[in-house]
Amino acid sequence: MQPEHSETLDGSTPDVTPLAAEVGSRQPLSAFTLLAGGDVFEARGGRPPVEGPTRARAYVQAKLEFKTYGAPAAQVQRVQEEIARQLSGNLALIARMEAARPLTLELIPPGHALAKYGYPKAVSPRAAGLFWDRPDWPRARIALRQDRLESEQYLVFHEMAHAIQGLAFTKDESELIYRTVLRTYRSRAAVDEVFAIYSEREFVTGVSAHDLRAPGVYGMARQRWNEEHLFTRFVRNLYFPYKPLAGGNAGSATSSFG
Repeated sequence: MQPEHSETLDGSTPDVTPLAAEVGSRQPLSAFTLLAGGDVFEARGGRPPVEGPTRARAYVQAKLEFKTYGAPAAQVQRVQEEIARQLSGNLALIARMEAARPLTLELIPPGHALAKYGYPKAVSPRAAGLFWDRPDWPRARIALRQDRLESEQYLVFHEMAHAIQGLAFTKDESELIYRTVLRTYRSRAAVDEVFAIYSEREFVTGVSAHDLRAPGVYGMARQRWNEEHLFTRFVRNLYFPYKPLAGGNAGSATSSFG
């Protein structure tokens, strides 16, 4: 597989530990009902959970381990705030991350290879960040390049989406995503990137011409993104279950990707 479909040159993906099925049963996500059936009861006039920001910040402070390697304090604060923002709209998602495998986030200094920090040697030199896991590691890990955080405003949301997919979904839920998206994107590594790219769009306004021209799945998925897609509905309901469904009228015909 070509590197433009993955953050690694050989197409390898992290060996994740999915969320335990019993935890998923206690903290159900309506987004998966929507993905399986195409619709879900819509929250009319819903409001974000009042305790969401506090719970999300508590998760960041108590459950995430940060290795900053000299990164400016303002950059560290921004990363923490963006992760909390990504989680704060869904209390069940926060609870799942609290119960999931622990996570370390590393801010890699400019010019340093990720392999120096124990990440795979096959990481693409173009990769601005990486989520990775191995069974022999005590914690899953996210690497973010300090010098790419300003130019790639979506970077935190993108890599955190990989962590959510790998750690906060059960095995059956992840398989449902693959069954849905593999019909359009032909590899699991590409599907992982599509989920992260669709997640970006919920938190970052607009897409640059540069990002639309990105090679492989990165440019393709950003160009294909559409409010009418079932997958857009799924991702929005995952992060914001209180919002109206994407694509206008609930129950109307939608395509997976168009």
